[in-house]
Order: sequence, then C-alpha cells, then structure tokens
Amino acid sequence: MSIIENVRRLEKRIEKLAERTDVPLQPIEVRKATLDEIEDLVEPATKSRRIFPYNRVTVEVVAPDAKRRAAMEAVLGERSDLGKAVTARLKSAGCPVPADLEVRLKLVKRAAADWEKGRAFRVRCEHADVEPAKPAASGSAAPAAVLIVVNGDASLERFPVKGERTNIGRLAEVVDGHRRVVRRNHVVFTDGDNPVNLTVSRSHAHIAPTPTGEYRLFDDGSSAGTRILRGGQTLALPPGSPRGTKLQSGDEIYFGQALVRFEVGARTWPPE
Repeated sequence: MSIIENVRRLEKRIEKLAERTDVPLQPIEVRKATLDEIEDLVEPATKSRRIFPYNRVTVEVVAPDAKRRAAMEAVLGERSDLGKAVTARLKSAGCPVPADLEVRLKLVKRAAADWEKGRAFRVRCEHADVEPAKPAASGSAAPAAVLIVVNGDASLERFPVKGERTNIGRLAEVVDGHRRVVRRNHVVFTDGDNPVNLTVSRSHAHIAPTPTGEYRLFDDGSSAGTRILRGGQTLALPPGSPRGTKLQSGDEIYFGQALVRFEVGARTWPPE
C-alpha cells in the first residue's frame, strides 16, 4: 500500500472518529478538525481572490481533568505551533493571512449549553475592530511597567518597560555579518547552554507604549513564537504583525519557552 493511500485511510479514520460522540477526540484529531473548520471559513472575495474575514480564532476544548488539559496544552496551547499551522493552512488555501490574526486556546470543564450536541470542542472566529488611535491627552502617558522573569536565565530578574520601545531577545547586542550592531536588547536572556534560553531569538520581540497609555507587544519574526497566557486562554502573536497585541497587567508572556510576567504599577527598578 502506498504512502498516499495510508494517509487517506488515516484521514478517513479521523473523520469517522470526529463524527462519534462516545469516543473522546485525541489532541491531534482536535487540531486537524480545527484547521479544517478554519479553512472552511475562507470566502471568495473576487474570482481570483479569497479572504479569511476574521482576525481572532478561539479554540474551546472540553478538558475535565489535569491529564486532558496537559495533553491539549501540549498540542494546542502556548508552547505549540498552532498559530503557525493556521497561517500555513490559510496560505495553502490561497488566502492572505490577516496581519493582526490571534489564535487562542480556551480549556473548559464542560461544554456550554449552546454547543452542538456531542461536541467536545468548537472553533469560534470573530473580527475584532481596531479602534483608531486617539490624540494623546494630558496625563495619558503609559504608567510604569515591569517584566519579571519567571523561567529562563536573564541578566536581571526585573526589567523596566520604558521609553518608546523595549526590545527583548538573546544577547545584549545583535550584530550582522560584518560585526556591525543592528539592535540592542533591553531585556536580555543570556546566550548559554540553558535549553529554555535557546528558544529565545536574538531579535525576538518588543513592547511599545501607545499615545492612549497602553502597552502593545510585537513579535519580531521569532523562530519559536511569542504567546500570552491570560485568564486561562492562550494568545499566539502572528510573527511580524504591525499591530501587535495589547498587554494587560498580570499577563504571562512566553518568548519561546522563556516566561516573564508583565505588571503595571509595580516597582520597576531596585533603588540606587
């Protein structure tokens, strides 16, 4: 039997399992079904152009116990590549990827009343309007904020978020092939043997304040991705998005596997 025939048989088996309500879907099956549902939402815009009219995807999965939650987090959560898989699926469907696309995972103990009967997961897609920037008012400057390192080896335990831009990455200075400095990082994860630090790109991400007093997080095309864990939901940042994602105090941010906590109003620097 050829490889193609084996793949087709496996896909048919997954489709049959997805139709059953007495067999819990495995994480990889939920992942495939999620990608299929997202592709089904691609719409024709013109004869030769297709679009995905949403910029926020939330995958809700029933996970009643710790074992199920851990399995779903591994395949669909903040350390997975689900965001990249959604991007790849949209591209394969001939659809431009929304620049501000966010992909989240939400684990619930039981299905809500409005879920389709027998379903153990659902995909919710929506379009979140971007509010136009308002002119800066007196006293609207962003409040003091800090990044507290939770996992990973960094040059400090606490980093102030200040100025027009706070760069995050591995190494204090990033150089090009001619040894010229092309970027300086303010939040520095050391370049060593720690496997967690190796998931942080040298130019991984940055945080910038807005005129309205908010902070937004941007992924600078990192290899292992940037994700926010907030209220039990995971937000995967699209690499290189010019819009970024609004931060909230208490957000846990993964740069690859390195973890920091974002806090507003906390003490930002040890006294001199």
